[in-house]
Amino acid sequence: MLVDVMCYRDALYYIMTGDAFDGKKAAEIKLVNFAVPREQLREETIKFAKKLMEKNPHTLRAAKEVYKMCRTMDYWQAEHYIAAKSTALRATDPEKGREQGIKQFLDDKTYRPGLGAYKRKKA
Repeated sequence: MLVDVMCYRDALYYIMTGDAFDGKKAAEIKLVNFAVPREQLREETIKFAKKLMEKNPHTLRAAKEVYKMCRTMDYWQAEHYIAAKSTALRATDPEKGREQGIKQFLDDKTYRPGLGAYKRKKA
């Protein structure tokens, strides 16, 4: 939470003063993840979008919800919430990403958890 506090303090400073800041400063105070020169913006945006497109959108949505909700929970509440979200994701994911990942890992030997995403089937 220290990063959140620092970001909060910096954000409050700029809110109260109205001082302008550039992309580098926004990255420094963690209002954005990173800054790129304007001439590289389109290229970096496309690269980032392609990276996200490799991921299962249902899993990304669930991960985002888990992150947002669990930040204010104690350990046991978070564990139960994550287990429930995982069960719900497994039941509702039309891609069956968990099953694909397990098959690619155990049977096909083409996926190594922690070293990248499983290969999604083309729609």
